[in-house]
Formats: sequence, structure tokens, C-alpha cells
Amino acid sequence: MKFAFIVNNYPPRVGGVEMHVASLARHLTDAGHSVIVYTLHETQGRSVEGGVTVVRLPEYLRVQGILGFPALGTARRVARALRAEAVDVVSVHTRFFPMSWVGLRAGRRAGVPVVHTEHGSGYVVSDSALVRLASRMVDHTVGRAVLRGADTVLGVSENVVSFVARLSGRRARVFYNAIEGSDSETQVTQRPEHLVFVGRMVPGKGWDVFVDCVARLRADGLQITAEMLGDGPDMSALRAHIEALGLADAIAVRGRVDSQAVRESLRGATLVNPTTLAEGFQTTLLEALAEQGRVVTYPVPGAQALAAEGRSVTITADRTESALLDALRAVLSGSASSDESDAMDAPLDSWTWATRSREYVEICERSIGSTRAK
Repeated sequence: MKFAFIVNNYPPRVGGVEMHVASLARHLTDAGHSVIVYTLHETQGRSVEGGVTVVRLPEYLRVQGILGFPALGTARRVARALRAEAVDVVSVHTRFFPMSWVGLRAGRRAGVPVVHTEHGSGYVVSDSALVRLASRMVDHTVGRAVLRGADTVLGVSENVVSFVARLSGRRARVFYNAIEGSDSETQVTQRPEHLVFVGRMVPGKGWDVFVDCVARLRADGLQITAEMLGDGPDMSALRAHIEALGLADAIAVRGRVDSQAVRESLRGATLVNPTTLAEGFQTTLLEALAEQGRVVTYPVPGAQALAAEGRSVTITADRTESALLDALRAVLSGSASSDESDAMDAPLDSWTWATRSREYVEICERSIGSTRAK
């Protein structure tokens, strides 16, 4: 099969959606399929990266380093390319990105089925009333049109599927996020008292709650160490908060690091996840488990599914700092039980991209069959 991913952002740009698309594209290529990515960038051109053909188109008016806009007529030009490339399936991601709308229109023009994957479990969360209003307007116009127009709609968690139904009336299928498998059989040293935060330093992600919890736990006399991985506009505020609490020697702020470094930091440690944003499915939950660590998290998409499998996932009673502290104290108060040890050793084969990419091919084959039947 030949797949065309039509997305706003693609590596070297980083983010959850970017990693999802890049991992899926690479595994489809490894399985013998052909993949071409149409994306936006300040530098245009065509290249082959890890077996994936990447076409970078002009981008305009980039907002907050995340959202950019294509040139007028991009859908028409991409549709011609889809026909010339004999593409079988168009894959688009996240309802509010302009390239999702471009992909939908280009697929329609080229007569190619469009499979949309939704990554958000709710409306955009922001401290700005203007951003909240504008994002809802986009959701109820372009976003709803993308969800209703796609031939097949997927959601990366049950929460996402529910949001899709509320916004568009479409019935989506759960298509969980995934991670790269690990061949390492190295014995992992357990260090539950080492707390790790992974994410962008932005309002709502919970970096301030994480720092406050480290301070409170150390005040309790616990020998807590911590590190924070990620970057963002709140980085200076984060550093100032750490200094104000006298935690400069206890918390290592490492900034943005690559995926391998993230997994090394999570190995045997405790991932703390105090986000209140509309997350889809955070792969850091899976990465912590793959590295034989544990997760303490606010109620977020995917956490309950992992906990139901008996994984080392502790979900707080609610999204408050006090509930997070209670959960952390409970986890840190004793050594791992035999059940927890078994959960740490249990393989995550069903949560890897090797498995998920095969599932994606089956979904797309059904979408092609349904389109032809019409």
C-alpha cells in the first residue's frame, strides 16, 4: 500500500503528534509499504528520511511554534501529487490543524479515502480567554468538518473517542498510542524515590505542582531526588520557582532531550504526571513502564486502561496537588509488592509500534474497501 501523511508538523519538529506520525510512518515502511509525508516548514524540499519520503511545503504565519498555515491552493496541488503518486490512503492528524483540512480536501479531489486520527481529548486548555474562544470556533467549524468528512476516524484513547462523538457525532475507533519496543534485558535498579517530570513547560502541564510536591516530600524527610525534562515558555518561571524553594540541589532541570535520554531517566524511577491539559494519550506513561518504572498520574486518557492490565500505574483521586501528594506518599511508603514486580516485568508487546502499525494497515484496508463499495 502507499500512504500519504498530510500533517502540519514532522520531525525534526518535536511533539506527541509528530512522534506518533514519524513512528507509524517508519514502521509502515519497514513492513514494505510506501510512505510519503506532506508537511509544512520554513525550508522547502523533498528528501528521503529513514525510508520515508518527506515533502516540505511553504509555511506562513506560524503561531506559538506549533500552528502554521499553508499557501492558498495547497489542497489542489497536493491532490495532483496524490494522483501522480498513486496513493491508496491519506492519513491526517488532529482536527484543528490546517493541513488536516488540506488533507481532507486533497483526498476528496483525488478520490482517495481519508483516515483521520484525533489526538485531543477535549477543547484547547489555555489561560487566555481569547485563545479558548478562538480554538472553540475552529473546533466547531473546521474541526467538526474534518471529523465528519473523513472516511474513518480514530482516537488515541477512550477519552478522545468520547470527545469526537460530542464534537461531531462521529463514532470513532480507539487506536492507542504506542512506543518503540526494547531489546534490552539489562537488570534495572529500582529507584522509586527518584521523581521525573516529562513535558513542555507551559501552563497546565503541571511543572509547578511537581516542584511543590518535591518540596513537600523533602520537608517530610523523604530522600527525594528529581529531574525535569522538557522546554517551553515557562522555563524561566520554573527555574525561579525552584530557586525560591531552595531546591536547586534536589531538582535537575535538563531541558529538551532526545527520546533515548528520556527513557534512561525513567528507568526504574517514578514518573509524575500532573497535567490538566486535554491530553490524548501520553507515550511517557508507556515509556516509564517499559523501563520498569512506575507512574503516578492525575486521571488522564490511557491511564485506566494500563492500570486495568495490572501495570504499575497509580491514578490520583482527583486533579489536585493534595491528591497527588497522597498518591506519591502511598507509593513511596513501601517496597514493591510481588504483584507490582510482576507488572514491571510484564512485556508491553501490545503497546509497541510494531503491533500498532499492523493494526493501522488493517484499518486502512477496510477503509479502502468501504470507499470502493460506495
